[in-house]
Amino acid sequence: MGAATLDGSEADLDRFAARVLNGATAVEALSPVERQMRWDIEDRAGFTRSAALRSGIGLTVTKLRWERPWSLALDHGASRLKFVVVRGPGPRLTTSEGERHRLDGGTFHVSQIKRPVRLQFDFDDRGVDRDHEQLSLEIDRARLSELLGTKVLPAAVERVLASPGAYPSDAQPVVPALFQLIDEIVHCDARGPSRQLYLEAKGLELLAVMVDRLEESGRAASSVLSAHDIDRLERARQIVLARMDDPPRLPDLARLAGLNEAKLKAGFRALFGDTVYGYLRDRRLDEAHRLLRQRRYSVSEVAARVGYANPSKFAAAFRERFGVPPSQVA
Repeated sequence: MGAATLDGSEADLDRFAARVLNGATAVEALSPVERQMRWDIEDRAGFTRSAALRSGIGLTVTKLRWERPWSLALDHGASRLKFVVVRGPGPRLTTSEGERHRLDGGTFHVSQIKRPVRLQFDFDDRGVDRDHEQLSLEIDRARLSELLGTKVLPAAVERVLASPGAYPSDAQPVVPALFQLIDEIVHCDARGPSRQLYLEAKGLELLAVMVDRLEESGRAASSVLSAHDIDRLERARQIVLARMDDPPRLPDLARLAGLNEAKLKAGFRALFGDTVYGYLRDRRLDEAHRLLRQRRYSVSEVAARVGYANPSKFAAAFRERFGVPPSQVA
């Protein structure tokens, strides 16, 4: 199946239907600001609705059911900040730059596509229930700050915005209020002017619940960390990234960052979701994937550039993270 192209703002449903679903769709306008595409093709069926709300939020609702494993590739442009909540089994997502995510049910994600990238969605046959429901909100950082009345956004949002990756993402467990909002939005049967008003209200409520959950998660992670600690931990992260090919030992990193070693290890995991060297390993492999795609260096040269003295260990770690050996990076 060939890749379709989306523009990174509101999904181009007509082009998606023609390129991906071979026209086996019905596209209709539900209101002046909302369009719906329904499809029933081979072993899968569902719908996607896309609405541009007056609040500056782009709201997309997707419901999908499939019988056999299938894949979908999309060439996607840069996007605004995204908040996505999923119920039911979700696909594995792999970007053309090697980032991998799992859009499983019971989670919501904050993410942003930073530059044009190909997204590969693989829907597998795990479990019996293959009903997938997804709500997605897109919003500009400036508009989000305006709606919240603050320039200080949740730490997870700031990490996504600051990340140099093509598609950085942060996952959180769903709270019951989000399941209720999925039901209310997916099964909305309002018509006419009241439909737009209803979606405006529910879109803002959905955003509020997600932001509250991110704030709670951030407070839990930093409850034992002072502002001074967080600043020093960020310094440690920057040192690790700057010295990726020859990182300092933990005692030396702690000294350079101005922390004791115990605070460095516990605080780094709490703030960045991984150990120092686990975080370093993933960033090394991400950088290796980027270099390999440039086709300027051999596998051995790339391994050395990101700090692997043993090409065999590099190849094994690379395959574990990306699912393919470094020699097969396209």
